[in-house]
Amino acid sequence: MLSSRRMRPLIFVVKFDRGLARRHRLPLDHVLNALREVRMMIEEAGSALQREKGIEKPTGDFGLELVGGFIKGSFQTNIAMTRDIRTARATAEQIIQTVDWLACMDGRADEVKQPDEIASKIVRRLNRIADIQKTDKTEMRLELRNGRKKLGATFGEAAIASTEVLRAPQFEMDGVTLYGKLYELRDSSPGEEEGEHFWGGLRRDNGEVWRVRFGSGNIERVVALFRKQVAVTGTATYYPAQAPKLIAEQITQDADRDYEAAFDELYGCNKELYGAPLDSLLEEIR
Repeated sequence: MLSSRRMRPLIFVVKFDRGLARRHRLPLDHVLNALREVRMMIEEAGSALQREKGIEKPTGDFGLELVGGFIKGSFQTNIAMTRDIRTARATAEQIIQTVDWLACMDGRADEVKQPDEIASKIVRRLNRIADIQKTDKTEMRLELRNGRKKLGATFGEAAIASTEVLRAPQFEMDGVTLYGKLYELRDSSPGEEEGEHFWGGLRRDNGEVWRVRFGSGNIERVVALFRKQVAVTGTATYYPAQAPKLIAEQITQDADRDYEAAFDELYGCNKELYGAPLDSLLEEIR
């Protein structure tokens, strides 16, 4: 007989301390942006874990709810995770373990290891929170509370130094051409370069996602190619823990390819080769 007792929701604590938080006041947009990054971190990491479990349409939706508003002292908010509790717990544990790993690395370049897919998603969001923390001189404490059990880690100076190592470019290549679908267009997000340009998302045929930076003068041409298959040429930059970047110099619509017609055209080009008996071909090879 199945038990009717519901699983108790998990509590994910986000707490800012030091700096401006000690004065019991923080800029509202900083708090909202940081919490938005935490939400996106949970959803992205949760989606990846759900995909690993074989869920066809992973959402990373764990029914997040604020519990009791903001708590004065430091600056703390409690987030209840009310759906898919098992995966929610695994997601929160993964986030806390990643923060702990960054803190232990302490910004030492010789200790850097390539993070896996889920850790990379977490580090990318932590990078953006780090920019907010450096402005407010705060540190962030994350805790998972499951009844009496607690698991936590602090995203402070040591961990932030590690994220800076991970987001430093590894190498660049000129004249790189990418083929894929232009699926996203947006202005600069927090933590990205600002200036006379805008950003696009390019999904290659193999599923790899690239960030593409376009000059503002190309906005009409790029918008006309939105959601189309394109070829983009420019300078590529690769990073340890975030999607690679392409500074676009040229973009064109990628012509549809008729592979069957190409096969028919190429097949039999060398009449002597294709028309020769197998025995004679083997003799040639010998």
